[in-house]
Amino acid sequence: MLIYNSQISVKEYNRIRLAVGWKELDEEQARIGLENSAYLTVAWDDSESRGETKPVGMARVISDGGYMALIVDVMVLPEYQGKGVGRRLMENITEWLNQLTKDGRCVMVNLMATPGNESFYEKFGFVARPNDHMGAGMVRWIND
Repeated sequence: MLIYNSQISVKEYNRIRLAVGWKELDEEQARIGLENSAYLTVAWDDSESRGETKPVGMARVISDGGYMALIVDVMVLPEYQGKGVGRRLMENITEWLNQLTKDGRCVMVNLMATPGNESFYEKFGFVARPNDHMGAGMVRWIND
């Protein structure tokens, strides 16, 4: 059975990053990033057959606290992909974001999809860039 909360250790976070093919982060940087997340949702498998609970996916939001939010670190362990974990993580984020706009305020939510996963995010109302109204998203890594 999967349960969802907002807790994950740096070690578990980096373990998921490596499992999905992303680079491991410096522990202090990862800790600061996780602590400063505006919202964090983590999927845990607490199957009794294994006798342990382990994180199998996570996603988080960083925000300026005003009108800009960025969804980052949407990750699901390969063996749990295609089982609705990512969808539930995004639903949790959507519910949280909707609370920010319930008084009629607007929030611009951004994300950068990994290649081939754009259609997954389109199900949540995201539009691919570039398009007629927006240029391409851009990124720059320093010391990568």
